[in-house]
Amino acid sequence: MLVTEKAYRELEDVLGADYISDQDFVRQAYSRNVDPALPDRWPDIVVRPSTTQEVSHIVRVANKYKIPMIPRGGGADLVGGSKPIVEGGIVIDLTRMNKVIELNEDVGNIVVECGITWGELIEYLHKKGYTTGIEGPGSGMSATIGGGLSNNTIGFGSTKYGPVSENCIGVEVVLPNPEGDIIVTGSGASQYVKKPFSRWGMGPDFTGLFMGDVGTMGIKTKAVMKIYPLPEYREGYTFIVPDNYEFVVNITHRLQRRCSWGISDITLTPAPVVMIYALTEVIKPWRDMMLTKPVMLVAVEADNEKMFEIARDIVHEEFAKPDVKELGPSLKEGNIAEWVGKKQGQWQYFHGVFGVVPGHFSCTTCHKVPLDQMPEVFKVSEEHTLQRQPEYSNVMVASVTAAIVYMMPRGECVIVGGMSGWNKPETRENNLKFWKDRLHFQVKYGGVHYWLGEVISQAIMEADAFPPQFIKFFKDIKRAVDPNYLLSPGKFHFYSSEEEKND
Repeated sequence: MLVTEKAYRELEDVLGADYISDQDFVRQAYSRNVDPALPDRWPDIVVRPSTTQEVSHIVRVANKYKIPMIPRGGGADLVGGSKPIVEGGIVIDLTRMNKVIELNEDVGNIVVECGITWGELIEYLHKKGYTTGIEGPGSGMSATIGGGLSNNTIGFGSTKYGPVSENCIGVEVVLPNPEGDIIVTGSGASQYVKKPFSRWGMGPDFTGLFMGDVGTMGIKTKAVMKIYPLPEYREGYTFIVPDNYEFVVNITHRLQRRCSWGISDITLTPAPVVMIYALTEVIKPWRDMMLTKPVMLVAVEADNEKMFEIARDIVHEEFAKPDVKELGPSLKEGNIAEWVGKKQGQWQYFHGVFGVVPGHFSCTTCHKVPLDQMPEVFKVSEEHTLQRQPEYSNVMVASVTAAIVYMMPRGECVIVGGMSGWNKPETRENNLKFWKDRLHFQVKYGGVHYWLGEVISQAIMEADAFPPQFIKFFKDIKRAVDPNYLLSPGKFHFYSSEEEKND
């Protein structure tokens, strides 16, 4: 009997026949993400556990037969984060683990299973009068909390609240070791703590080990997330601004110095992307106005009318410039910030660019840089695009430095951008070549990528971002939790082969 057949029978005994499959149509469905470059790789088995104990059992069986494991959330990943990187293995679909375990209003957090989507969680919290602060990524209707933590996701609300991982108090994790050990991090690690309330205070920040790990260090099954009262007052404003990145940097610094407590979002949509949006049906007012200049969105929030008025007035004071025009007040007049902030428009805001040309998908290159370096980054990125465009014009539809720029706390920004490649088998090899070329370039000018998956984690290693001492430390930690290198092999070019383990 084949090893995978033995493993299948043992897993079926625990999961039941309805939640395990090796059928071709199921394996094919789990063989890829939404990308135009990475090959389809079929898993051997797909499982859909419903409890942490079932996940632990899967891990023990995988170690027994030395079968790779790939945790998967909503599957909306664009960079090969939730599919096999090597052929075969077990894909662990966690979306049945989607329950709210406990809402702790007294200590300001919520315990959820990591397969819950952002859409489900936000709907639940809004009905209770709370918010997660960050309302999830652009794929939030299907993206899961576990995926957000594994990728250190940002989203609307991040200007005030930071990335998702900074709002996580602790996690329950199944380690990928032969025992399938289950551990809890943060204050919940103590058997005497009845309700988790703090991330730090009992030793090292072990929660951080599993944040942004793209599923390489453990399988997150539960998370404790901070919650905040849903602000009683909230508005969004949309401004056409000069095509000048120094202007954007300066006004962002001033707004955050004066009103960081009251501004939940500051974003920039560069001029080329504004013009793309103006051609789509997603933002009809921009189409009708045929906008051609950069647009900044600013959202303010407060728990009382007085503080709201102060935040609103500060924003309008700073944007009271001759070369700035406010759109609005309603969506009909172009105030997209109102739609994004109040109507869950953040989950559609990204989608317009993707649909302009049928038959192509995004090769994303999202990364962070210090805010004051943004003007130089745009300059060198645009030069790089012009240099490479002739070589790759037959496979790439477009390349943009940024589709949107998020302003973050503490003087950094997130540049959400990339290339669009034709989704054709004959273009995949060159798509990947151009994509990685762009990623290597960004790493070398100091960009810090957070949404890693297969292609970006590997590109970071290929660009020699880390010194040997750091790589050794990274591998030592990986071996400590995953001695057989079975969890997400291939990410960061870490594989389960004997050569890799023994180097």
